[in-house]
Amino acid sequence: MRVLLTTSTFPLAPDDGTPRFVLDLAQSLAASCPVTVLAPGAPGTAARERWGDVSVVRFAYFRPQAWQRLAYADGIEVNLRQSWLARLQAAPFVLAQARAVRRLVERERVDVVNSHWIVPQGLAAALARGRGRRFAHVVSLHGGDVHALVRLPLGRRLAGFVAARSDAWLASSQAARDRFDAVLGRACHAQIQPMGVHAARFRAALPLPGAEVDVPAGYLLYVGRLQEIKGVSVLLRALPAVRARHPDLSLLVVGYGEQEAPLRREAEALGIAAAVAFAGRRPADFVARAMRGCEAVVVPSVRLASGREEGMPTVVAEALAAGARVVATATGGIPDLVRHGENGWLCRDSDPAALSAAILAALEAPRPPAAGDRAGAEALDWSSVAERHLEVYRSVSGA
Repeated sequence: MRVLLTTSTFPLAPDDGTPRFVLDLAQSLAASCPVTVLAPGAPGTAARERWGDVSVVRFAYFRPQAWQRLAYADGIEVNLRQSWLARLQAAPFVLAQARAVRRLVERERVDVVNSHWIVPQGLAAALARGRGRRFAHVVSLHGGDVHALVRLPLGRRLAGFVAARSDAWLASSQAARDRFDAVLGRACHAQIQPMGVHAARFRAALPLPGAEVDVPAGYLLYVGRLQEIKGVSVLLRALPAVRARHPDLSLLVVGYGEQEAPLRREAEALGIAAAVAFAGRRPADFVARAMRGCEAVVVPSVRLASGREEGMPTVVAEALAAGARVVATATGGIPDLVRHGENGWLCRDSDPAALSAAILAALEAPRPPAAGDRAGAEALDWSSVAERHLEVYRSVSGA
């Protein structure tokens, strides 16, 4: 069985700090079958290269390639909002990816295409497949893609078009599946499958030395993109109340995004700039060590006025695997993994007082065992997640 993973979020280098869950999935699948990843090209990237056992193919979607603006940077959603050139490239992107899917399927005799995000990848694969069945098609829903469908005037028709050319669905959370069912107008019967975690890596990581970042030994940790939906502003506003009880506590922010400058200004306005370190984009090993050394990992995601919520942030599974205290908001798919009072603390979103109270409760509780939430982490270890993907692929391909 030959598998093709299609994606628009993928590292430009193996550990450049870009979300790498599609790469991790591909590497885990490659232990059992040949795997190719199809991702957008970018200036300086090769059209084809080998990362270990995984073949990585990049497609161009606009000429000259140096003018490509839709993928990478802060992500497609932000790029569309900020750049008229990116908006011009949306249709060419889908068509170019569809052509690339068809070429790879024919050249490499691909059995299964797994599209990550229904738009644009699911749409591109549906166009490549057409009315025939050139390959089995599995679509992975992550959350933001479902929200995009809700906002599109022909969202239901687009969902139906892709559904008619798909054989199985995976959803990162119950919330993502329910919302997609509402758009589709019927049950898609998606299996709930969050992305995975290298559990052993997070359990074994040595704590981050204080000299490596400009924070004292005691720090809260945020990991993720700096976007409105991530709720970092709420965390900043919760921090003064936490520091009133723990004056030496600081906050380490690992990530990048359009909100970094506004967040820095907000920290200054709140008088906590000296206690907040913005570490930028960091590799997976740094994140693992930061989680092992922190007082708590905070996931302050919010539900936006538009109704958009997170799918399942991979940082949640990583924090559980690392044995960190986990404080999070009860939004999107987060309650699928975090059980309040058992393996973490949940609170209302968009409420600094509720978040500070949850953080204080976590700080006053004993640290979790060094092994972390072993059962939960093992269930989401990439080896287990890859095997469940393979079961779905086999069921639709007959391989």
